[in-house]
Amino acid sequence: MKGGLDAEVVEARLRELSRRLKRLSSKKPASLKQLVADEDLQDIVSRNLELAIQACVDVAAHVCGAHGMVPATAGDAFTMLGGAGLIQKAFGQRLRRAVGFRNLLVHEYAEVDWKIVLRVLERDTKDLAAFGKAMLALIEKEE
Repeated sequence: MKGGLDAEVVEARLRELSRRLKRLSSKKPASLKQLVADEDLQDIVSRNLELAIQACVDVAAHVCGAHGMVPATAGDAFTMLGGAGLIQKAFGQRLRRAVGFRNLLVHEYAEVDWKIVLRVLERDTKDLAAFGKAMLALIEKEE
């Protein structure tokens, strides 16, 4: 293990990410109308998005620590990974915005714009999956 990267810790969080992304895929609403009308679906989607993003945050924080970086915030972890060349900088910025979205889901649940949630489901979950793949590649490279 180079620099203290614990592959088992990262792999466990990536399994959680994969589980949450599969759940989101299986529960993806057919339309905005369906999502707005179904509070149970809103709960399932928002909670799984929150936990998928958190799994990425956990991995990013661990990788930062293993490389001697100490992010001040969850979003900073992705910026630091980009700055260190461990992920592309623009990719790091998109993931940083995902943390902001997660915070909205957690703290402003009553004000959630379901159009944005649907857009995140349709487009931005691909970034979460890509981050998982990038971190698996990093583990293999550093073992």
